[in-house]
Amino acid sequence: MEEHRVSYFRFQWHGLVAALAALFVPTCFAAEDSPADPVTTDWYATFAAWEKAHGEDYVGRLCGGDVAWGESYILRMYVNLYDTFGERQWLDKIVSHVDRLLANLSDKPPLPPHTRVAPEYLDGYLGWGQSRYAQYRPHYTEWLCDDGLMISPILRFVEIVWNDQRLHRRYRDKADHYLEFLEQFILEKWYRNWDADPGWTETDNSRFRQDRGYHVYEWAGWRNQPLNMYLAFTDGLVTLWRLSSAPNYKPHRPELPKFYQTESRRMLKYFHGQLRVDNQRDLNVWKYGPNTHWPELIEDVGHGFIDIQAALQGVRQKTYFSETDLRRMGQTFVQNVWNGDLRDPQFHYYLDGAPSQYDATRGYWGFGFLYLAGYDYRIWESMASYFDKHVDLLKQQPYIAVTAAMLAIATEQHDRWAPGAPRRLVARQRAEDLLLTWQPPTADADGTPLTGVHGYVVYQASRGDSKARRLNDGAIKAGQYVVAGAAEKSARYRVTAVDYRRNGNEGPAAEIAVAPQ
Repeated sequence: MEEHRVSYFRFQWHGLVAALAALFVPTCFAAEDSPADPVTTDWYATFAAWEKAHGEDYVGRLCGGDVAWGESYILRMYVNLYDTFGERQWLDKIVSHVDRLLANLSDKPPLPPHTRVAPEYLDGYLGWGQSRYAQYRPHYTEWLCDDGLMISPILRFVEIVWNDQRLHRRYRDKADHYLEFLEQFILEKWYRNWDADPGWTETDNSRFRQDRGYHVYEWAGWRNQPLNMYLAFTDGLVTLWRLSSAPNYKPHRPELPKFYQTESRRMLKYFHGQLRVDNQRDLNVWKYGPNTHWPELIEDVGHGFIDIQAALQGVRQKTYFSETDLRRMGQTFVQNVWNGDLRDPQFHYYLDGAPSQYDATRGYWGFGFLYLAGYDYRIWESMASYFDKHVDLLKQQPYIAVTAAMLAIATEQHDRWAPGAPRRLVARQRAEDLLLTWQPPTADADGTPLTGVHGYVVYQASRGDSKARRLNDGAIKAGQYVVAGAAEKSARYRVTAVDYRRNGNEGPAAEIAVAPQ
C-alpha cells in the first residue's frame, strides 16, 4: 500500500479506500496550513463517558423525531465502534436499545405526546411517528426520513452478525428477528405507498411538494424530499439489497428484494446526478433539495452526514458512486468548509463555503466528513483541533457528541503516523528517587505536523540488559515520571510518545544514561 506524504498533507486509505495513483495538492492551501497544537483529548474515552451519562436518554422517547435525530446517531456509533474496535460491548448495547425501541412501537400512537391521529394511520403498520414540525403539528405523521434513520443502523447490525459466524450463537436470533420485524412493519408500509414522484400540486387535495408531502399518507415522492430525508432511507435499502442476496434470507414479501435493488439504485443515481463538480479544484457541491421549497439552498455540513453515508453505500455496492466522488467530497470540506488553519480552525456551515449567520454556531457540525479522513487527514486534524479547544462534548446533544466517536474511529483507521521523540529528556536525583522530565514532540516522527499525543511510555534497562522493560502501564499524561529508588543505580532510560490509536502508533525514543554520582 503506497502512502503519500507531502508537506502537511496526509492521505491514507482504509477499508473501502484504495490508494490513489496520483496526489492532487491544491496550491491555494499549501501556504495557509499551520501546524496544530497537540491535541489532548482522548476521543474514545470522551464518547464512552458521554455514553455512560447520556446513552439511555433517547431510547425511550415517544416522539419519533427525537428518536430519529437522537437515538439513531447513538446506534450508528455503536455499529461504527464495533466495526473499528471489534468490542462486543457495543453489540450488546445495540441489542439492549433495539429491543426497547421495537417494544415502544404500536399501531396506535400514544397520547400524549401525539394529540391528533388520522384514521388512515391505524393501518397495522408501525413507524417512528412525530408531531413536532410546524407544518403538521399537532397531527401525528410517519416520515420516510425518520424511519430511514432508525432502520439503517439496525440493518447494519444484522449484516455484521450474518457475516460473522463467531457472532451467531449470541446474536443471530436477534438479528433475524429485527430483520423480520422491520420488513413486516416498516418496509412493507413504504413499499405499498411507494412512488418516486406522484406529480401532486398544491391544488391536489392540499398535497403539494413545497414543505409538505413528507409523511406516508401525504406522500409527494422521494424525489421531492430534501436529499438527506430520502437518502436516510436509501442507506437502509442498500443494506437490504445486500442482505436479500444471502442464501439464508427469507423475504416477508417475494417482491421486496427486487424493490430494494431497483429503488436504491434509482435513489443513488438521482443523488449522484445532483453533484456539481468543480473540476479546477476537484471537489463536489450539492443542493439541499432541488424539488423542495428551497430549490437553490446549498446542502449544509450537518445534513451532509446522511448524504456521505449514502455515498459510502454507493461505493461499497459499486453503484454510481466511486472513490473519486468520495475524495471530492473530502476536498469540499478541506477547501470550502474549513478555513485552512490548523491552529485556529473555523468552519462554514454550507458546502459552497459562502459566509453564513450559522457558521459560528453550526459550522463545526461536519463530523460526517470524518468518514473521509482517509482521503485527507486534515479533515481529522482540523476537527480534532477545534473540538479539543472549544467544545465540551460531554454536554452536547447526540448529533454533536458522536463527534468524539467519529474522531476516535478516524484516528484508529487513518492515523498511521507515530509521534516524534520527546524533547529535552533530563534525569535529576531526588533523594533516593530519580525524576525524569521531558517536553512534548513538536512533529510526527517523519517531520510532518503532529497528529496528536495521547501520552508517554518510560522504559528502563539496567547495566548489561539487552532489552528495556516498560515501567508504566497506561500512558503517562504529564511530561515527567519518578523512578522510585533508582538514584544510585546505573541504567538507561527511554521515553516514547504514543498517539490516540488504541492499537499502537508508538514513536521513536528519547534516551538518557544515568550513572550514580
